[in-house]
Amino acid sequence: MKKFIALVLCMLTLFALSACSTPVYPGLPDISEDPMKGIEIYCWQDGGEWECGGTVGTNRQKFDEEIRSLQVVTIPQMKRILEQKGLTDCFRVILVDLSGDEVVYLDALENLTQIATLEMQLGRAE
Repeated sequence: MKKFIALVLCMLTLFALSACSTPVYPGLPDISEDPMKGIEIYCWQDGGEWECGGTVGTNRQKFDEEIRSLQVVTIPQMKRILEQKGLTDCFRVILVDLSGDEVVYLDALENLTQIATLEMQLGRAE
């Protein structure tokens, strides 16, 4: 009986260690290869703090449901995710307003300074 318990404990330890070695990247979908169209980082303010979520780039504007269903992370968390996945040179920041019923895309030209600031905070290599 002691051998069986020892075996079970060893197996549980191995499962726990293997789970720790698999990184989890919240805020981004599972990306198995370099995204051809980059990463889109949607950023918005909530209570004065910047939050964001990311998705693989496309040639179309995302639907409200797609943006609202993104896993929300902070800017520093997203920076770590981008660094760990080696994506600091292939993302773009898109500002949105989620305060109303509909997602509002903020004008990029009017918000160039804020976009540049967020890109630097996210680790954009210049």
